Amino acid sequence: MAYKVKWIRNGKAKYITARVGNLSWSDSLDSLGTEFSFDFARSYFDSQFRSRLYNGDIIIIYRDKTEVLRGVITEVPINGDSYKGYDFAWYLNKSETIIQYKKIAADKAIRQLCKKYDVPIAELPKMATSISKLYKDMVISDILKDILTKVKKETGQGYRIEMRKGKLHIIKRGYIKVKPIYYDRTGKKISCSKAANITGARSIEELRNQVIVAGSGDKKAKIKATAKSSSSIKKYGLLSVVETKDKLTAAKARNIAKNKLKELNKVAVSFTAEMPGNNLVRAGRKLYFDRPEVGIKGWYTVKSCTHTVNNGLHWMSCEMEV
Repeated sequence: MAYKVKWIRNGKAKYITARVGNLSWSDSLDSLGTEFSFDFARSYFDSQFRSRLYNGDIIIIYRDKTEVLRGVITEVPINGDSYKGYDFAWYLNKSETIIQYKKIAADKAIRQLCKKYDVPIAELPKMATSISKLYKDMVISDILKDILTKVKKETGQGYRIEMRKGKLHIIKRGYIKVKPIYYDRTGKKISCSKAANITGARSIEELRNQVIVAGSGDKKAKIKATAKSSSSIKKYGLLSVVETKDKLTAAKARNIAKNKLKELNKVAVSFTAEMPGNNLVRAGRKLYFDRPEVGIKGWYTVKSCTHTVNNGLHWMSCEMEV
């Protein structure tokens, strides 16, 4: 299977695969969107386009007939051959707006925002969490993240934003599970994770086994709810965190405390896996590892991933976490 790169300007398209080198793309849980880069010889001149690659040109990467990434060039070199760009989530990261919500479900709030900026939505689960907030002078991506953060605090369910073929997908974090494979030179199917070089650590530095939830608007320190793990406290000692929030009901406070405890009361396992590449691997998805020799077995979340393609060889470096 081979990679192809298509260049589009003003509705005209041309494959430039043979001229492209050092192709890479990466994404992470901390960012919205995927960044890509590649080398393209400046000496190349195309009679159809009558120019070299420019900012705003569209690039589409394919693996055979499957689209891997679609994005816009945002940086061209003055000297040299290295170009950079992002998928169409880049526009969500750069556009500021003002919008106010009054007791509207989170999924409807997201639809209103995207409709305002003509962002097509391909996938968006129902989210009953109520949103009442004025967003002012904020970029669209930060508003989306803030809404999803509130949903996670109240429900315990995290979400990941992806752009595919120019459309927005909001999916449950970890909902997409992958057991990536590749084919060796003989055509044999092999697990990418089995071939991975793994380095990392286990840590309790961020572990918390007691969560206290309090109202932020109270004049007195009024605790609304507390959740704790006696077994964890006995093993690691008391490690406490306080969450504050306006207008908390007792039920919401208990739910926030329970979900936060579930999130924080664990030994963090983080490692880097260097392995053969697979296009299905993206930040927020879960990969399966069965590596008993290093004590790694089960489903782990991709925190960030960088794919590189050189001389037809696809490789990836993934930061993984529980």
